[in-house]
Amino acid sequence: MKGDFVLNKAHLSYWLRQLRKESDLIAPLRSVDGDIILSSVTGIHEIELDCPANIPSPKEFIFPQKEEMFKFSGKGVDALNNSRKRVIFGVRSCDMSAVALLDRFYGGLFEDSFYVKRRRNTVFISIVCNNPDPTCFCTGLGTGPYLKAGFDIQLTDLGDRYLVQVGSKEGQSLIKNFRHLFQMPQKLDYDDQYEANLSSQSKFEKRITLENVRQKILAGKVDDSFWESVALRCFECGGCVYECPLCTCFNVIDWKETPDKGVRMRLWDTCMFKGFTKMAGNILPAEKKIMRTKRWYFHKLLYYPEQFGKFGCVGCGRCTITCPGRIDMATIANKLD
Repeated sequence: MKGDFVLNKAHLSYWLRQLRKESDLIAPLRSVDGDIILSSVTGIHEIELDCPANIPSPKEFIFPQKEEMFKFSGKGVDALNNSRKRVIFGVRSCDMSAVALLDRFYGGLFEDSFYVKRRRNTVFISIVCNNPDPTCFCTGLGTGPYLKAGFDIQLTDLGDRYLVQVGSKEGQSLIKNFRHLFQMPQKLDYDDQYEANLSSQSKFEKRITLENVRQKILAGKVDDSFWESVALRCFECGGCVYECPLCTCFNVIDWKETPDKGVRMRLWDTCMFKGFTKMAGNILPAEKKIMRTKRWYFHKLLYYPEQFGKFGCVGCGRCTITCPGRIDMATIANKLD
């Protein structure tokens, strides 16, 4: 059943309602404060289909900000069960590109069992960005606004219907029992998809590539005076890291409820903080802010391409929105390009 289909928009809510019976359905919702969040869906009618491209990253559902690893007591250790099945609806192409890299990072040579178990129980329904935000620059990185591969199910909004592309066995499982809802695409559907993709690409305000920046750094053409100026503008708030769909740093702590009972947890951390990787004897490997600043950008621009052949950035633009010092990836790339 892997291939392309067409879904009338009138059938979308019914399809999602049926999927919710078997899995926890996560989708963009509007909070009481008016913000768009990704959260469990109780009412299908609450899903926000017309929302900004920069919705929250789905990373927290496969790599939670706070995750209990196991509980311990005088009787031994109890592993926690993370086998709940999830369908995450409405994420964007850039986030699917980020998930593909997270899969390689956490599922590579040293497999992270906590991540892998959550990931195996999570299926994504992504939506092509027909209207990118002003801060988006995924086109320059090949991570959006639509994907040719690397998705479970990808929807393209064609007005009164969606072109549905199935890209994995997990995606097939979401359709096989509801095949009566889906039609085979016609030439007009592909023509409309082509026009939608062309229209989307023409709306991008930022045209940024990172390869020139990478080559300048590797050639030694960016000296420490530049990174010092960047570090001076950093508030060390961690916003860029916590909003980034690709940052992977974490810390592990033991929280003791009683002297012989507690839980081991891991929490998001950031290499931009002075205390990150603090060693015995109160040794700080990157005590100076310039060292931490360079480490973050080098990780994205040099180490990711060296290890995975991809930049540690998908052009989602979230750091542009978040950073109060205006030293986000897009701004730095423009200064160095």
